[in-house]
Amino acid sequence: MSCDIEFIKEKIVLQVWGNMMRSMEIRAKELLDANVITSADLLEWLKAKNSHEAPIVGVGLASYSFLHTLAASIKAGDGILLLDDVVITHDNRPQDRLIDWFFQPVMVLKEQIRILQLGEGEMHYLEKIVLFGSNSQRMEAWENGCAIPRDPVRAAQIQGISRR
Repeated sequence: MSCDIEFIKEKIVLQVWGNMMRSMEIRAKELLDANVITSADLLEWLKAKNSHEAPIVGVGLASYSFLHTLAASIKAGDGILLLDDVVITHDNRPQDRLIDWFFQPVMVLKEQIRILQLGEGEMHYLEKIVLFGSNSQRMEAWENGCAIPRDPVRAAQIQGISRR
């Protein structure tokens, strides 16, 4: 009986991570189709020894994808909304050490973003920051309808979220 329970727990953990990977693949295809990221970015990432050598794909793409997951989760309410409309909450989350390390900080980040009540233009600004980091040239080149807040405190709040 305990083997069956362990198998089910492992399967749920794999489903969560698989869902996150599918989400990243979907976002990558969207960004490639829109020429926001390029095949050169992907080649740079393939050749890189670590994510710092290819930050747009190695860090930015995962962050961008995860931001979209959090944005959808904020609209859905409690928990983290996965692609297949499954909501992971504190009560139904897989009991796994790796997920334990991530779940509560993710819920805190989700709440911080929710409290900011980002408008559409501000959300697009946050997308640019998480995808391109400090690459201002790439940020400026992507016309995604972002609105950089005029209030420096508001801009700093959004930038702070991007670093988390």
